[in-house]
Amino acid sequence: MDISINKTSDCQATLTATASAQEVSAMKDSIIATYSKSARIPGFRPGKAPKSVIAKRYASAIAEEMDYRIKSDVQEQALEQNPDMKVLDFGTPSVTNNEDGSTTLTSTLTIVPDFELPEYMGIEVSVPSTEVSDDEVQETLQKYAESSARHEVVERAGAKGDIAVIDFKTTIEGKPTAEYCGKPVGFMEGRDGHWMALEEDSFVPGLPEGLIGLSAGESKDIVVTMKEDFPISDLAGKEVTFSCTVKEVREKQVPEITEELFATALPGKSLDEIKDIVRENLKSNKERANDEAKADQISEKLADQLSFALPSDLVERENDNTVQRKVYAAIQAGNYDIAKDMDALRADSVKETERNLRVYFALQEIAAKENVTVTDQELLEAMSRMAEQAQEKNLKNFIRKMYRENRVTGIRLSIVTSKVLDLLARNAKVTVKED
Repeated sequence: MDISINKTSDCQATLTATASAQEVSAMKDSIIATYSKSARIPGFRPGKAPKSVIAKRYASAIAEEMDYRIKSDVQEQALEQNPDMKVLDFGTPSVTNNEDGSTTLTSTLTIVPDFELPEYMGIEVSVPSTEVSDDEVQETLQKYAESSARHEVVERAGAKGDIAVIDFKTTIEGKPTAEYCGKPVGFMEGRDGHWMALEEDSFVPGLPEGLIGLSAGESKDIVVTMKEDFPISDLAGKEVTFSCTVKEVREKQVPEITEELFATALPGKSLDEIKDIVRENLKSNKERANDEAKADQISEKLADQLSFALPSDLVERENDNTVQRKVYAAIQAGNYDIAKDMDALRADSVKETERNLRVYFALQEIAAKENVTVTDQELLEAMSRMAEQAQEKNLKNFIRKMYRENRVTGIRLSIVTSKVLDLLARNAKVTVKED
């Protein structure tokens, strides 16, 4: 296969590749032979159907297989023939089938710009101790006991920490809330048999506190001023009256920490053995957290020493991803205002995106210098995890899809990034912070 790459700027290059008619024909024959082994064609024994029949019957699938195989072969050979060319993105290739039977592929590559690496071995980082105290073990056991707590009905007034089972309706300025808003507002219209924890509530501030001291059968109107950022905009900042009737008061009853409490999760274990297991799990969690902290600190310290130009289209594309992650995380945390001014959010995120890209490029450069590579097995395992997360049962089809969408190179680079960070973390100068 004839492949040429011409650098057009610091961050881009044009790839042109031509597979000869003979190469195209051999590739097609190989694909047809694969189909022939399993194809069931009426009138022919398995594996005995003529190539022309197979080619006609599976024409669409064969063409699709040809397309992604040519792209895959071009990418692989381009990297082999140009080991110093650090390709970040192979772009969206254009494939042309020529009259003489050959096939030409062209694509615009995004490449890593030239820059000088800072010192990357022995970066100083600080992390907390991974030692686990007896108090931490006990706290974990207590949380498990809390999660197993039951709420039993009691004949007394509700107190902080109890559950009040209530029926309630809401009004604004004397009108039912839905009527006031001119549309249904779900939970805020009212509920029967609603369990309300008598603790501070950020969603409806003041309502739980207003129920403290009420016994079953008692009623009370509680006026609540909704927050200005309340997700139902028609209610933001409004005074809502909750007309509540307490049906039951339930007291939280936490079981004692005994072997019996853990009998289902850890059958046959003594309390001392259970504590040892908890201690090891807590230590493992701390070690994982420290590994992440080391990677974050190393990335930040590398970023502080890197300054070079980046392709504007790449920054813009990656900045969109940064913004999407921020919006999703904020909404998950209950901050619905973040999406109100997307232009400002994009502008504020550009510097973060550029720092991340420079660190990403630096890690790829370190990978080349330190000979950090990705094995076929590691790549397969990564795609297998992705297929599982996507609930894709046919792994072979999923892998083909990754190749068709030109995502395999990105997956490989992601694995390399992780391995380089692991390498730098192992060689970092680590200081354990005092408690």
